[in-house]
Amino acid sequence: MTRSPPTAMARALCCAALGLLLAGCIGQSPEQRAEADLGPEQPGVGTGPNHRPGQPCLTCHGPEHTPGEEVFVLAGTVYRRASDTRGLEGAEVEFEDAEGRSFTARTNRAGNFFVRVEQGRAEPRQRNNGELQLPWPPRFPLRVRVHGDGTQQTMRGLIWREGSCAVCHGGQPGAASNGRIYLEAHMPADAGGGQTP
Repeated sequence: MTRSPPTAMARALCCAALGLLLAGCIGQSPEQRAEADLGPEQPGVGTGPNHRPGQPCLTCHGPEHTPGEEVFVLAGTVYRRASDTRGLEGAEVEFEDAEGRSFTARTNRAGNFFVRVEQGRAEPRQRNNGELQLPWPPRFPLRVRVHGDGTQQTMRGLIWREGSCAVCHGGQPGAASNGRIYLEAHMPADAGGGQTP
């Protein structure tokens, strides 16, 4: 008995099966796993400048992995108090890079800010959505100060290379986090029955 040569359909099925087998062996890249670990979007908040407050923005907007299509050099979320669930709009995040250049990003309604490099600009440009466009890449390390509503916090250390603030400032303080970026250390006495957190 002789066998007939494989048909185009049989070859396509074999290739598809081989592709699935290889995908199962190879799996996701570390960047894709980190993106998946972020979880789903918040209900009612689409992708854009106001999404995923408090999460590491460069997971999807970094030079290695850009499903968000825009590459940021710095990004984060500022809160009025560490215990707040909503970010603070209008806070100013002031940076000074290793060459002495200063630039300031202003947070949007979700408390988010993000810094992009846009070559060819004459000077930094702040947009209303939390975006700051720089004409040059900032040179690390960076000094940082956050201010708003007459209050100011200065970061004690320097940012040496990580552009996602939430990598070091995500969630509750502990072994893996310095806690959120916030302006007020305590609640005002008249705003919670005189109790401090």
